[in-house]
Amino acid sequence: MNVVVRGEDGVISFLVDQIGDVQQIDQANLEPLPDTLEGVSRAMLSGAYKMKDRLLLILDTERAMNITSTSD
Repeated sequence: MNVVVRGEDGVISFLVDQIGDVQQIDQANLEPLPDTLEGVSRAMLSGAYKMKDRLLLILDTERAMNITSTSD
């Protein structure tokens, strides 16, 4: 499945395993990323949100698009 994102530099498609529920997250509830997350994965994320039974990592699509476009 693909998720198409339009950013300042154009359009990019992300290949994903599945799409879950769309969540509204209050910025005040975002937490820093876990220290165990490193490298490119950490660079593409902007924060974490603790849910009842899991941790939701927030993808920063602009960062992800820039990392993808400059890694060639």
